[in-house]
Amino acid sequence: MEQLQAVANIKKGFCLDPRIKLFLMAVVATAEFLYSHTAFMIAVALIPFVLLLTNRQYKTGIIFFILFTAGLVVQAVQNSIQFPMVINMLIVLLVGLVLRLFPAFMMGAYFIKSTTASECVASLGRMHIGRQITIPLSVLFRFIPTMQEESSSIKDAMRMREVQFGTKKFWRNPAALVEYRFIPLMISVVKIGEDLSAAALTRGLDNPIKRTNITKIAFTHYDVITVLIAAIMLVLTFFIPQ
Repeated sequence: MEQLQAVANIKKGFCLDPRIKLFLMAVVATAEFLYSHTAFMIAVALIPFVLLLTNRQYKTGIIFFILFTAGLVVQAVQNSIQFPMVINMLIVLLVGLVLRLFPAFMMGAYFIKSTTASECVASLGRMHIGRQITIPLSVLFRFIPTMQEESSSIKDAMRMREVQFGTKKFWRNPAALVEYRFIPLMISVVKIGEDLSAAALTRGLDNPIKRTNITKIAFTHYDVITVLIAAIMLVLTFFIPQ
C-alpha cells in the first residue's frame, strides 16, 4: 500500500505536465519554420535548452548548444565566403538541419527522458486520444531505453573481441564493424518490439473498458510560468526587426 501511495504522489520540484510538454514540442517544431529571424530562432532554441538543463540532461544540452551556435556562426559567414557548389549545398543542408530540426529533436529527447510511460498514457487518456496512438507510444517509451541497453551490450561484446574502430581487426576487415554491430542490433530491435507489444497487450492496454491509472497528473504553477515565459520570448522576438 505504501508503494502504491509513493507511485501515486505527484512529483515534487520542477516538473511539467506531459500535456504541456507535448504542447511546447508542437510549438517548437512549428515556430522554427515560421520565421527565419536570428533572434526568433534563438528564442525557440532556448526552450528545449533550458528544459534539458532543468531535467539534468547536461550532456545533451551542451551538445545542442554547441551545434546550434556553430550553425548560427556558419549561417552568418556563409554569404561572405565563397564555397564550391557541392560544399555550399552540404553546408546549407547541415545548417538547416541544425537550426530548423534540432530544437524539435531536443524537445523529443526531453519529453522521453522526463516522462514515464504511465504519465504518458494517463495524459493521453485525459486528452481523449485513441488507443491506436496510446499503445504504440507506451511501447515506444519502453523500447528506446531497452534498445540503448542492448546497443551498449553489443558494443561491450565487440570491444572484448577487439572489433572496433582503430584496431587491427578493423583495418583488416572494415566491413566487420558494420556486420557485427548492426545485424545483432537489428535482430534485437525486432525481438524487443515484439516482446514489448505483447507485454502492453498483456497489461490490458487494448481493453475497450475505460482503464484507471494510479499515476496522478495535473497542471501546476510550473506549467503556467513555463508557458508564459516561452510565449513572451517568442512574441517579443517575433516583432524584432531584422
